[in-house]
Amino acid sequence: MLPSEELRLQISNKYNINLEQFAWGEEFKRQIFSIPLDKLLETNADSLEEIFICGFNIGHCGLTSRYIARKFNDATLYYGKTPLLIGTKNSPYGEHAWTIIDNNIIDTTLMISIPANIAKNLGYTAEKEIAPISARILSEYDCYNMEFELKNRTKFR
Repeated sequence: MLPSEELRLQISNKYNINLEQFAWGEEFKRQIFSIPLDKLLETNADSLEEIFICGFNIGHCGLTSRYIARKFNDATLYYGKTPLLIGTKNSPYGEHAWTIIDNNIIDTTLMISIPANIAKNLGYTAEKEIAPISARILSEYDCYNMEFELKNRTKFR
């Protein structure tokens, strides 16, 4: 079980909701996992699949959502909050980022796709829509390489 799937199950149990009904289908998961990483910024992994296997997408929802926006031309990136993630990695107050594709919220932390009208009932609140050109820009200051370096450093302590 991937770290995102474990987190999804924990949150489902904590809030007594069935997030499994929104889990990504195999075809969509393959599409996401096949997204190549920018080799100028990422030297420790080649695709999002490696990131999801390590669980590095958790706490990097903005970065992971930017890769989604780069893959899907019709994706719109949002920053906001959801109470579902309060207290999880890099989200002490429920800070979150996601994309919307075909009126579905694509949540890369929990690996779910939720119809936007249902997502509002789950507490997803958009605070800022990112302009399409800006949504597809990656930053050297937010990359998965840092996670690999931390993992390697702590391995020898």
